[in-house]
Amino acid sequence: MLSRLQSNTRRLSGAVLRPLAAPQPLCGQRQKSTFSRGDKIKASLMEQLKVAELKGWTPEEVKAALSMEIGSRGLEVLSEVNSLSLDVDEIYYNSPAGVLYEQALRYEEGSAIVDSGALAVKSGKKTGRSPLDKRIVFEEASADDVWWGKVNIKLDYKSFLTNRERAVDYLNTRKRLYVVDGYGGWDADYRVPVRVITSRAYHALFMQNMLVPPTEQELETGFQS
Repeated sequence: MLSRLQSNTRRLSGAVLRPLAAPQPLCGQRQKSTFSRGDKIKASLMEQLKVAELKGWTPEEVKAALSMEIGSRGLEVLSEVNSLSLDVDEIYYNSPAGVLYEQALRYEEGSAIVDSGALAVKSGKKTGRSPLDKRIVFEEASADDVWWGKVNIKLDYKSFLTNRERAVDYLNTRKRLYVVDGYGGWDADYRVPVRVITSRAYHALFMQNMLVPPTEQELETGFQS
C-alpha cells in the first residue's frame, strides 16, 4: 500500500476538468493506506459525475479516475468507520510497518528505534498488561462458553454501551486513527476476522504482530460490514 497521500480537492477538480486519457492501473499497484475527509468529498463528486460524459469517457472510466487514489476498499473502510460515529481527519488502514514507525516517531513523545531495529515507546503509567481490567459482555447465548472468574469478569450490556460511547467520544478528539484488519487464528475453519481501531500508531503495529495478515482478496470478501 502507498504509505501517505494527502487528498486535495483542487487537484481532483483539475483532474476531472482536464482528462487526457482513461486511467491505466499500474502493474502490481496496491491501494493506499491513508484516507481522509477529502476522500469523502471525492467520493461525493464521483456520484455526481456518474451521469456526465467527459470527452467520451464511460461511467466506469469516470469512476476509475476518481477512485484511482483511494480505491473502492478505501471508500468502504471510510464508510464503515463513519458508521461507528467516528469522524476524524485521517485514517491509516492496514499501514506498512514503516509508516507506523514514522507515525510513532513523529507523534509519540519518547519514541525511538533501538539498536535491534525495534520501536520503543513510552506507554505512561501502564507499563504492562492489565488483566484485572478485562471485561466480557455477559450474554445468555455465550454465557456457558466463558470461564468466568477473576480474569474474565462479567460486564452488563448497558455498561458496555456506556463505555463504548466514552471510547467513541475520545477517538473523535484525535486527528488521526489507525485501523487494522486481521484474523485471530490461522485455521481457516476457526479463525475470526478482527478489526482494531486505535489512536496510537504503535498499538496498530502491535496488533499487526498479533493478528494474521489477510490477503487482498480476503480483505474484499472476509471483512465486509
